[in-house]
Amino acid sequence: MAKAEVSGPVSDWERAPEYQGGKRNPALQASMWEYATSSFRLAAGLSPSLDVLAARLRLTIERGWEDLGAVDAAMFRIQKIDFALSRLEGSTHPDVFVWVGRAHADVDMALGILLDALGIGEEALTFRGDVETGFVDLRSEPQA
Repeated sequence: MAKAEVSGPVSDWERAPEYQGGKRNPALQASMWEYATSSFRLAAGLSPSLDVLAARLRLTIERGWEDLGAVDAAMFRIQKIDFALSRLEGSTHPDVFVWVGRAHADVDMALGILLDALGIGEEALTFRGDVETGFVDLRSEPQA
C-alpha cells in the first residue's frame, strides 16, 4: 500500500474555526460546545460562579469556544433531563447560563429540579425565559 502524502495548509485559506468571507477554506470548524448547544435551549441565568455550581454536583468543567470566544461548560443529566451550565470568558455579565435539553418540554419543572440539586432557591436566578418569548431580568424584580 502506497503512503499518501498530504501537503501543508494553503496560505490564503482562513483558519477553519473563523468566519470565512470567501469560503476559501473548504472546512468550517465548529467546537464541540457549538454542536452540543443545538440540542439545548437557554432557559435562565444563575448568580453563583460556575466553579461553585460544578463543585456542588462534582462536575468536570470543559473548555470550548463559540463565535464570541472561549466558553467553560459542564453538561450533565439529572432525572433524565439534560442540562448544561456555561460561562463565556470575558463576558461583562458574570451570569452562568443554564441550558435545558430541547427534548424536555417543562422548563420550569426542569429548573426546579436543578435548583433543588444545587441546594439553592429561585433568588439565585438572574434571568429567565427563552429566545422565542424573551428573557426577564430578575435582578431588577422582587422575588416571590
